[in-house]
Amino acid sequence: MLRGSSDHEESGLLPRLLHSVTRSVSRRPGGALWLVAIVTLISGGVAARFLEFKTSRADLIDPHAEFHQRWLNYTERFGDQTDIVVVVESESTDEIRRVLDELGSALEEEPEKFDRVLYRFDPGNLRQKALQYLTPEQLDTGLRRLAAYGPILDGHWNRAGVESYSRRLAEHLRSVVERDDSDESASTMAQAELLCQSLEAFSRPQPEFVSPWPLILDVEADAEAFEPRYQLNDDGTMGFLLTVPVDTSQDFSGTSAPIRRLRELIDEVQGRHPQVTIGMTGIPVLESDEMRRSQSDMMTASLVSFGGVGLLLLIGFRGFRHPCLALMMLAVGLIWSLGFTTLAVGHLNILSVSFAAILIGLGIDFAIHYLAKYLEVRHEGVELRPALTKTSATVGTGIVTAAVTTALAFLCAMFTHFLGVAELGVIAGGGILLCCAATFIVLPALVTLADRRIEPKRLPTPFQGNFLRRLVYRHPWKVTLMTLAAIVVVGAFGLEYRDGRIWSRVQYDANLLNLQADGVESVEIQKRIFEKSDGSLLYAVSLADSPAQARRLRQQFLALPTVGHVEELGSRLPFYPPEETKLLVQGYRARLSRLSSLPREFPQLDPQAVGLALEDLDRALERAGADTASARLDEFLDRLAALPLGEQIRLLANYQYAMLSALQGQFQALAAVADPTPVGLGDFAKPLQERFVSPAGDWQVRVYPKEQVWDEEPLAQFVADVRSVDPDVTGTPLQNYEAALQIRSSYCDAAIYALLVICLVLLIDGLDPGPLWVTLLVPLGVIAFAVASVHASEQSLDPLWLAALYVGLALAVAAVFDFTSVRNTFLTLLPPLGGGFLMFGTLGLLGLHLNPANLIVLPLILGIGVDDGVHVIHDFRLQRGRYRTSPCIINGITLTSLTSMIGFGSMIAASHQGLSSLGLVLVIGVGSCLFVSLVTLPAILTLVARSRRGDSEAEAFLEESPETDAPEILPLTKVPEERSSMTAAS
Repeated sequence: MLRGSSDHEESGLLPRLLHSVTRSVSRRPGGALWLVAIVTLISGGVAARFLEFKTSRADLIDPHAEFHQRWLNYTERFGDQTDIVVVVESESTDEIRRVLDELGSALEEEPEKFDRVLYRFDPGNLRQKALQYLTPEQLDTGLRRLAAYGPILDGHWNRAGVESYSRRLAEHLRSVVERDDSDESASTMAQAELLCQSLEAFSRPQPEFVSPWPLILDVEADAEAFEPRYQLNDDGTMGFLLTVPVDTSQDFSGTSAPIRRLRELIDEVQGRHPQVTIGMTGIPVLESDEMRRSQSDMMTASLVSFGGVGLLLLIGFRGFRHPCLALMMLAVGLIWSLGFTTLAVGHLNILSVSFAAILIGLGIDFAIHYLAKYLEVRHEGVELRPALTKTSATVGTGIVTAAVTTALAFLCAMFTHFLGVAELGVIAGGGILLCCAATFIVLPALVTLADRRIEPKRLPTPFQGNFLRRLVYRHPWKVTLMTLAAIVVVGAFGLEYRDGRIWSRVQYDANLLNLQADGVESVEIQKRIFEKSDGSLLYAVSLADSPAQARRLRQQFLALPTVGHVEELGSRLPFYPPEETKLLVQGYRARLSRLSSLPREFPQLDPQAVGLALEDLDRALERAGADTASARLDEFLDRLAALPLGEQIRLLANYQYAMLSALQGQFQALAAVADPTPVGLGDFAKPLQERFVSPAGDWQVRVYPKEQVWDEEPLAQFVADVRSVDPDVTGTPLQNYEAALQIRSSYCDAAIYALLVICLVLLIDGLDPGPLWVTLLVPLGVIAFAVASVHASEQSLDPLWLAALYVGLALAVAAVFDFTSVRNTFLTLLPPLGGGFLMFGTLGLLGLHLNPANLIVLPLILGIGVDDGVHVIHDFRLQRGRYRTSPCIINGITLTSLTSMIGFGSMIAASHQGLSSLGLVLVIGVGSCLFVSLVTLPAILTLVARSRRGDSEAEAFLEESPETDAPEILPLTKVPEERSSMTAAS
């Protein structure tokens, strides 16, 4: 078998501790496994009983962030304002109204599940108070006009007859013409023209009655505003019903009781109205659909990755037994991690739900490295228990170092301000440490029971990668230069030169809808809403202290170029306060309260007298120059004269009854809207009140964007515009905007923190105690001085820069005492940094972009790459002479990388686009780290170790041995276990 120089066990506290733990577990494997089973059952039971799922994106945000404080203040005042939007589509507007009535009534009957059901505007008492919406000037003018009808209001209807009205109109017209009163003359002529037009139209062969009375007040102009109306788009092809779910807590399936019940009701109504299409969307539905789909995808991905990892281990270890042991250990680690998650966090969110696939991809790595080394030691002729203790004392330090560095890479997310990232970091970091613990507690016990009667020669020989080892060993310069060149060339595809600057081809897509699965109903409905009604589920919220301020804000927001429309309740209240209109409205009520009914019978009209009165009016019109009105009146008189006397009387009687009825109707219409009781919130439907006015008296103003604001550029412009009017504005668009900025900075900060902490851990791992203490303490003095100096100048220091300064100083100090350890630290970072750059270029080459779901690749690739680098550097440190990558390292890193790629790659098939992109990007990243770890880094280490004196026999064997991955294993004499144990212990 190809070997480098013999391994030597590392000295120190950690190797001795691992040696002792493994020896104890291997001596009493049954007792250890019983204890593990008890802890596992408790962990699983706690998780099954208490672990919750949170699907709201608000749960991902730090509650102490200033922008989130504004949101929490808003929700505290108004409650949960997140609407479910039911959309009814049909070519028949009447059918849409019927469905909205039916479904709305059904929701109103279940107030325990549905609150603030709104599908139509019912004005209620507002119609009776319509006069209060007019200006004081309009009310005063109308009141003066009404005063002219005083005798008629007192019951003298004869003064409104056609003869009397015509004579008075003629006299008044001559009077104003003689006075040369142009304003009054125009008004009087308009009345006369209206009467002439009415008479002429009524005398046609097909009579048409037009009221001859001028409007006292045009109360019908705004009548539509006080009519019941449904929430429809302009074309009448889409109707909307809004409701707020009472209970938004999610169950294991990612949905809530109100959403489930609403789906049932929709199915029932849809069955009775097959000609319409009913669907629902809204933020609660989008989040529920996202959680349901992501949970389903993650369950499938976890099962696929678990099976795929098992199959790969079966192939890699060329056997069935040891992969099963590794998967059993992984299952224990996952259950422990669920229990830890329940105790440490208490819930999973839409980001941390991916932890299972992450741990499957990372947690199995420890078992692979452990088993690969164990089988290598057993093939050297070492008995079972000594082989386990030797494995723990040698490769175990690398496993622990890799686990700690990877866990720290995740735990550094706790320093970020994005709560979702911090929670994922805690869960993944703790899970990795628990999987590491299971490696030294569960795995040795399982191996002891499984291999206690197995001879070393019957154990499988894992994949060893002899061709790669030989290539790197023989041609280190060529391999180094060629691979470094490949990394630079491919990585350069992630950049482009444009407009005199270097730009990144890999962009950040903050559109949350692009993370959803293709064809999700709630997403498609949201798109149709915007296309057919210019409506958006997202709106900004501004709070006003009064209706007047709400109206002012409305006008200011409408003036912004990015605002489509604004909704608020203040504009539905009278513009003028009751103090300015109440007395005037009371004047109408007082005058109209004595309105009498029309007489049952009218005296018979005399056509001759009426004709004389109309001829008098005609002469007045001619004198005033109203030729059109005069011509219409002449035409009426000619038609009247052509009729027999009886027909004349009937025509005039019918006309007079119609004109008196029209005047009475105008009086009655005014009386119906002359309620002087001030308009209040009680006049509006309860769903409107609760949506727009808080119990504390805050008035909500909803500002809807003109364009879709799921994309970052229009969202940023919309946020900037609305904040120019109200700096304290909040709402879902602003939450999305700030969260997108926060999640980007959080991931970047987490990656930087992780890199700094990993550097520190690698220094601690490589330095002797004396230089280590100097390295750790000296920079503290410099940092303390810097903090004191800045504090004295009343400035602030970024903790991230302080941490970077500390680690930089520690590296400088360490280089003085032990340059080799510093060199090894930077070489350990070559896989994550070089692999990350290679991944970046591959993404640019394939046209892939980062998004809120896959941005976690930054700390992940750092952790995985460092894991690989740690094992290679530990292998380098354990050898003497020229460096040759150990077979167990080749096998371990290959299998761990491939298992990680399977674990993450299983998510590529997910319908949830966020999880799919996460899987694809991580597969590329892990593959990149694998390439650097097994090709570039060993080649560089081979060059570094050229000064060592090698084993000539081994080197000759390397040159002459055939290229095979399964060399012959020489038979070895069995050594008694007790003697072997004593030898290993010594």
